[in-house]
Amino acid sequence: MTRLRVPIALFFAAIAAAPAAAAERSTTHMHGQRYCEYFALKGQFPDLKADVWNTYGLNSCPSARWKASDPAAIAKQLGALAVVLNGPRYWLVDSARIALPRGFGQVRTFPNGLRFRKLTTLDVPIKNGAISSAPYSETTVNRSNSFTWSRRFPVYELVSPAGRVYVMQSFSHIVDTKLAIGDLRALGSRLKLPAGWRYRQRRLGRDLTLTTKGSATVLQDDLQDTYQLVTRR
Repeated sequence: MTRLRVPIALFFAAIAAAPAAAAERSTTHMHGQRYCEYFALKGQFPDLKADVWNTYGLNSCPSARWKASDPAAIAKQLGALAVVLNGPRYWLVDSARIALPRGFGQVRTFPNGLRFRKLTTLDVPIKNGAISSAPYSETTVNRSNSFTWSRRFPVYELVSPAGRVYVMQSFSHIVDTKLAIGDLRALGSRLKLPAGWRYRQRRLGRDLTLTTKGSATVLQDDLQDTYQLVTRR
């Protein structure tokens, strides 16, 4: 089965708006922690949805087991049209509070021995008859959660020509398998930034918390690192 390329920004930590009775999970000390995800595509083109399965809190997604991921076998196990591999990834968020929709949160073991938790289901955007994956392109995701970046660590941001600021929430080994936290300071020299865009490192005066109540705006750079729009209220 073909490995499809899907805009990771849409999926990464995309927690759907939860019913009033939904369970809530909180976690801390996430910064630098490794995780992986499976996206199980379902539905009929162009009305596709994806179930998001995530390893965080269950294991650190060991390389040998992750490389043994068989999208075709996983798709068959989940009854999906296809499975997209998202990872490995590393958190830059330091703590999070997540509302799990009713019917989610269950844990499953896959053929490679990795355990994943089912987090949410969301729509897959289609543009011009294809799944969209353009870098530096905003995507709106439906989610209710809070992410906190600790002032103990620098943050890495993209700034658009209009002055919109996006803070990196995870960096990826999907394109560059050797990218490390220490490399992020100079990442701007490697990125193929569109005209007028800037990349910067910044120190926080206090913790930064972004809370979403139904939707968030996210995007990716060309290395598939993921950023969230910083909104001020």
